[in-house]
Amino acid sequence: MEFLDQVIERFISLVQAPFTNEVMLWSAIPLVLATLFMTLYFGKYGKEELNWDSAFGNTMVFLFVSIDLLRHIYYTHGEGSFEILFSNTFYASIAISLGIVGVLLMIVTYYHLLPKKLALFLFSAAPVNVCVYVLMTIVYNNVSPDLVTLVAGLLLFGIIFGVLKGLQLLEHMASKPEGLSLSPEENLEDRYLKQLKEKNKKILEGKKKISQEIEEEVKPQKPVKPNV
Repeated sequence: MEFLDQVIERFISLVQAPFTNEVMLWSAIPLVLATLFMTLYFGKYGKEELNWDSAFGNTMVFLFVSIDLLRHIYYTHGEGSFEILFSNTFYASIAISLGIVGVLLMIVTYYHLLPKKLALFLFSAAPVNVCVYVLMTIVYNNVSPDLVTLVAGLLLFGIIFGVLKGLQLLEHMASKPEGLSLSPEENLEDRYLKQLKEKNKKILEGKKKISQEIEEEVKPQKPVKPNV
């Protein structure tokens, strides 16, 4: 129970972090908006999917945030100082490690080194931005990077993922006048091809029926024997 209480307390700290640190707020807002807008986009266009180029762009977020974290450490006391940056080895190492991870993930997506479905899930907006958000909180708010933070971060991701999927479901329901359908939605091209196949089938059946009628009419009848 004590561990669970620590996780809940750390989870609350992660959620409140941007509101207790105005500097972090300006960095967190773009992550939140990007995650929300990407979710709404793929909720409306369910037939589309994240591609390798988008996944590659998402992995670059790690590199950009790494640079931002180094900037934050550099200006910790107002005036920039490399001495402060190099003396704060713990948080600087986190920022540098994040940048290295970002470069490695860029290589992975650039050369398609993972199965496509796995890569496109791992490097979609929600997992990437939540991971970056937790690391930002560790540096900006001096949160301890321990097992409690890891579990709290996973809990945060699970809740955000569920909320985003719920938004997509509501968006899908709102875009269908007949309501929610459990069957996969057909696009206009699929519907047109289906209607065209049905018309061709009816035409072939009609031709076959006409051919049978013509054959019946022209079929030579057996001569009738005269009654003697």
